[in-house]
Amino acid sequence: MKGTTGDDDRSGLPHPQDPTLDVDESAQSATAPEASEHTSRPMTPIVQGLALLDKDPRYDRRTGHAALLVDVCFLDGTKTTTKLELDPGRVQLLNIQLERSIALREAARKEEAK
Repeated sequence: MKGTTGDDDRSGLPHPQDPTLDVDESAQSATAPEASEHTSRPMTPIVQGLALLDKDPRYDRRTGHAALLVDVCFLDGTKTTTKLELDPGRVQLLNIQLERSIALREAARKEEAK
């Protein structure tokens, strides 16, 4: 597809300067939540972070997946609880990462004690 500048664009997407594009610039601005009050589109809440709940993980023997319960915290102060499902490879990776983190913490504590 050729863009309006004559450059060969092989992405298949219209060129950003294409006048046939109908772009709602209010959805791209830093004040998009204020602008969205005037539109009929629902706003997608922005995730601030995840908090692991103090619950044991659940393990599905059939799939080998583990599920951890987490709170999803949004920028507007609300939160919801959901599960974080991990395939066997991700469970192993998480185990390795946590072991490294624990070892680093132990080394830092020993260094502080000197």
